[in-house]
Amino acid sequence: MARILVADDSETILLLLKTRLEMEGHEVITAADGEEAVEQLRDRAADGAPDLLLLDAMMPGKSGLDVLRETRAAGSRIPVLIVSAHGEKAGPDRSGEAGADGYLGKPIDFDELLRKIAELTGGAGT
Repeated sequence: MARILVADDSETILLLLKTRLEMEGHEVITAADGEEAVEQLRDRAADGAPDLLLLDAMMPGKSGLDVLRETRAAGSRIPVLIVSAHGEKAGPDRSGEAGADGYLGKPIDFDELLRKIAELTGGAGT
């Protein structure tokens, strides 16, 4: 089972991802925006960091790409998957340049998401 921090400004997408990933046996921590994602990471540093960050690229305020850049600048090597409906603004090239380990377009193909989670977490939860 992987511990996954999911950040998305859409309540619907956040609930859907949380529900589906928990059904697969993963522990899911949610954040409604980038600021909350950074707070969750800071709060959980002592009791175990997530195994994976699943970040929406385009959120108001602090975007998923901003969170990614901050975590990499702080020396974190937690695997990061960026998701976005705006491929031209936050697609694989921009996500990779920012230090992401993977990219998924929206709508999210859940089977592909599970494959990427297993790949990036060494099969945790599979």
